[in-house]
Amino acid sequence: MIPGASPPEPQTPGPEARPRALGAGDQTAALLRLLQLEADVRRIETLRELVFHMANESRSVLPFRQACVFLRRRGWRLEAVSSVNAFDPQAPLNRALRAVVAALPVSEGDGDQRIDLTSGGHSDALSGHAFPHLLWLPMRARSGAVFAGLLLLRETPWPETILPLARRVADTYAHAWEALAGPRVGRRIGPPRRILWPLVGATLLALGFVQAPLSVLAPAEVTGRDRTVVAAALNGVVEEVLVAPNALVEAGALLARYDDTELRNALEIADRETIVARARLEMLQSAAFTDRAAARELKVAEAQLELALAESALARERLAGVELRAPRAGLAVFADAGALVGRPVTIGERLMEIVDPLDLEFTLRLPVDDSIVLREGARLRVFLDSNPLDPVPGVLTRRSYRATLQDDGSFAYTLTARAPEGALAGARIGAQGTAQVFGERHSIYFIVFRRPYSWLRQRLGL
Repeated sequence: MIPGASPPEPQTPGPEARPRALGAGDQTAALLRLLQLEADVRRIETLRELVFHMANESRSVLPFRQACVFLRRRGWRLEAVSSVNAFDPQAPLNRALRAVVAALPVSEGDGDQRIDLTSGGHSDALSGHAFPHLLWLPMRARSGAVFAGLLLLRETPWPETILPLARRVADTYAHAWEALAGPRVGRRIGPPRRILWPLVGATLLALGFVQAPLSVLAPAEVTGRDRTVVAAALNGVVEEVLVAPNALVEAGALLARYDDTELRNALEIADRETIVARARLEMLQSAAFTDRAAARELKVAEAQLELALAESALARERLAGVELRAPRAGLAVFADAGALVGRPVTIGERLMEIVDPLDLEFTLRLPVDDSIVLREGARLRVFLDSNPLDPVPGVLTRRSYRATLQDDGSFAYTLTARAPEGALAGARIGAQGTAQVFGERHSIYFIVFRRPYSWLRQRLGL
């Protein structure tokens, strides 16, 4: 339905509204009613109100029993029926009336037409209709195109004397409709069907010869190309982290410190065992001149002293490892210092990375479902979340041969890509985005139907 204000309440036709031919004495009264109708039409503000005015209020000028308003949009559509607020466009009678209207010529020279349903040749829904005499009043735009029409029904034939008045009413409504709808009313939307469908078929056929690079999307992250892993040197508990995430550090800078309580106690015990072993060795060396048994235990005492010295050196070396220092200058990359403090770590566990902030690259996680044939040197572009309107071009440099498990439980291939020099000058390490990776060229049909065809092959074996 056409949007607009609420329609006026339709009036049920009474005995005074029954159709009759206009006599000579009624012409003056009819002209006065026509002038009043034109004045009322000029005050209408919306198309919806105009449509309902056509279906109901035009009865004051034209002697009909039922009126239907049709709108032309590639086909005819029933917009309003007199004396009802709601109707079913698919009802048999409404469909039959629409078929009658669709069969009428709408060329520029065709005007109003009188139709007699009693002559036969119509559908079963119209046979025996209470109002078999129809009057069709087409509405034309300034260009001459028919865009709407008013179908009037009554039980007696339409006289010739009523036709000029009916044409004037139709012209009044057409002028008001065009004033409310604007200059686009009556224009054809798109090419006709006899041209549209062959054009669509030719376009689809031509698309089969068009090729484009197959592309996939993958999450991307800005990472350092030359990365040095800072791993745990011993088993223990991290007591303190002395640098902030993504902070610049110098070579040898103190990064974190372990809890050294246990290590200090172990060193103290080892030192005491060394003192005991050395005292026992000195005692045996003094007694070896006179006591043959002491001479026999001398070698054992020397071995025990060497063992105690080795344990003391190991404890001292382990104690020296409680301080984690930067192996090189760069950016200390890790998630959160609070997540490391107080956490037990094992030897070799990764704690952070030291990267060069000026030597960056992209790390991509390509899902297994989106895997395509990619070779080194493939072209790509990355849309960073911080600057999605300015994509960064890149070139694929490496691809993993095996998919790995991701944090979300899915499997993905790890890809690395390099950007042109200076393209990542304003980017920070850890910046996220989406990469569009271009593969080999294929036809448009292959690109569009690749996923559905792959699903059918995997599910149904077709």
